[in-house]
Amino acid sequence: MPVTYLRKVKANELDRVIEIIEEAKTVLRGRGVNLWQNGYPDQQTLKSDIKRGIAYFLIKDNQIAGVAALETQGEASYDKLENGQWSPQSQKHYAIFHRVAIAKGHQGEGLASIFIQHLLSVAAALDIQDIRIDTHADNLAMRHVIEKNGFTYCGNINDAQQLPLVAYQRFI
Repeated sequence: MPVTYLRKVKANELDRVIEIIEEAKTVLRGRGVNLWQNGYPDQQTLKSDIKRGIAYFLIKDNQIAGVAALETQGEASYDKLENGQWSPQSQKHYAIFHRVAIAKGHQGEGLASIFIQHLLSVAAALDIQDIRIDTHADNLAMRHVIEKNGFTYCGNINDAQQLPLVAYQRFI
């Protein structure tokens, strides 16, 4: 059985983060999903994730298999949903899983789900129970992974890029 775990991305590993994100952009484009196709996430965003200590690598058998950010400061775009609402049990302090991407050589191995489960453990260790995530409405593969991991659809997010983003929430 493969051994998987998370570790924080180091400052000198930005190039590997960019490589994984670019691979994910190619996969999304091939699936006809208009997510991450207009310059986002850019190098500055990814560098900021690393500097702030919120970027994590998924490690599988000692190889970098994915990258994601675990945001714990909230975001204005999450303040109000369209066509729905956050749970009445929502908390002021919540975590958001952002920019979840699996490396090209590891796609199709079920690692996105494992990654989310590890991120849930990190959030729990930080004493955060309210977890949120969003993706493009057409990103059916990621929506399946999100729902499979106990997240409930809550509504749509109106982001700066004007993409049809669907938002999910779960509690741990």
